[in-house]
Amino acid sequence: MHHTTPPSPHPYPEAAEPTPSVPPPDRPASPSVDEPTVPHPQAAEGHGRHALLDTEPGIAAPVLAAGAGLLKAMLVPVVTALAIGTAFVAVYLAAFHAPTAHHQPLGIAASDQQAARAELALNDSAPDAYTFHRYPSAAAARDAVAHDRVPAALVTEGNSTVLLAAGAQGPSTVGSLQAAATAAAGHPVAVQDVVPLASGDSRGLSVFYAAFGVVLAGFLFSVASYQIAPRLPLAARVASTVVFATASGTMVALIGHQALHALPAAFITVALIAGLLAMATATAAGVLLRLFGPLGMPVASVVLLILGNATSGGILPPSFLPPWLAPLAQIMPPAAAVRALRGAGYYHSAHLTGGLVLLAAWILGCLAVQYVLDLRAARKAAAAV
Repeated sequence: MHHTTPPSPHPYPEAAEPTPSVPPPDRPASPSVDEPTVPHPQAAEGHGRHALLDTEPGIAAPVLAAGAGLLKAMLVPVVTALAIGTAFVAVYLAAFHAPTAHHQPLGIAASDQQAARAELALNDSAPDAYTFHRYPSAAAARDAVAHDRVPAALVTEGNSTVLLAAGAQGPSTVGSLQAAATAAAGHPVAVQDVVPLASGDSRGLSVFYAAFGVVLAGFLFSVASYQIAPRLPLAARVASTVVFATASGTMVALIGHQALHALPAAFITVALIAGLLAMATATAAGVLLRLFGPLGMPVASVVLLILGNATSGGILPPSFLPPWLAPLAQIMPPAAAVRALRGAGYYHSAHLTGGLVLLAAWILGCLAVQYVLDLRAARKAAAAV
């Protein structure tokens, strides 16, 4: 018996379920330029079990495919932000919740008997708090304060005692020294301000805030630069950093010196110091981002924003820092900039040369490290070909 196979509705059996040539009426025939293609959830699973969906229009598919898993995306920001916040609170509270002097320089201009009595009284009230420097006359003590060799000096002539102090050190420093001198003398000691603060800086904190802002801007510049162009050639990166540093220095000088009269150093000096600080911070953050990869941002935050600014001496002199923090005040870029700005503005350019040299050393050192890292990466890539 001969059976006739009924004709197939499709000429090719393997194409039994062809893709409709006409798109559904609720979808356009092809995606327009302004409407990004939304990857199918199943397609995203090829890149990760919990790859993110395009819940926000305009996110490129490669970005979505590189997204972290759900658990990682939820926990990593929490851990990172909590670690940075904890470090900030711990360092600043440890440094400034109850600051006490440690070998704070203090001048004395008095007879040997009076000087010995004052030193003994100060040591009894606060052991190891002060390092004493004796001067032969009130004029010599005044000159030492004016050039920031000591922040203050006790001058005793007959039965009268006066504290020659630099108001540019800030009210907190002067107040603590006056209290110590009063306790040592056994009666109130008058303060004579040898180096008063600028008219636009009544609390002596403008230098600190200027430096803090520049450090923050340098950190953000470096993070943004590496996010946008992680493989930017070193020459182009240096050129971009120079433009940023020049603009930052000019901005600080225009606001702090010209507009508010809070930074009394010359305009070009303020611009130079702030510009070098911006470049030192940006290059240092760049090295940390390059060395530590994803951990570079929190590491740079702790090193530059937290430790760097806490040890800058902008709030209190380094002698008031805990012993474990004080050494950083001698080497960190913010401390160098604060010393240079204060020295140039108040103390006959004391500390200016040292601050500029230290900032330049940070810049050149970090650029050298960047160059070596680029050279190693290029050799590794050439060897792999």
